[in-house]
Amino acid sequence: MDNPDKRHAPWWMTVLILVLMSPVLAFPSMISSAGTPVPDALLWLYPAYVLASGICAWMCFPQRPAITWIILALLLLSNAGMLWLLTFDF
Repeated sequence: MDNPDKRHAPWWMTVLILVLMSPVLAFPSMISSAGTPVPDALLWLYPAYVLASGICAWMCFPQRPAITWIILALLLLSNAGMLWLLTFDF
């Protein structure tokens, strides 16, 4: 029988994933601050990407923690990219 501790991510990983997913809560202000049409297409896909990344990272941790860290690094880079995209005018 499977070890019950290995079926879910530990609490600290869950908290880390939620913290890295939290910038998506600013989505309404992102919509209002988007000025050019280029970010709009990426902006509407951003919440789905963040949600999918968080779920995949959380599900992946028990068997493949290295993949979880890669997903979280990509999520952090996408958060930084979205901030850069909305901050600077083209």
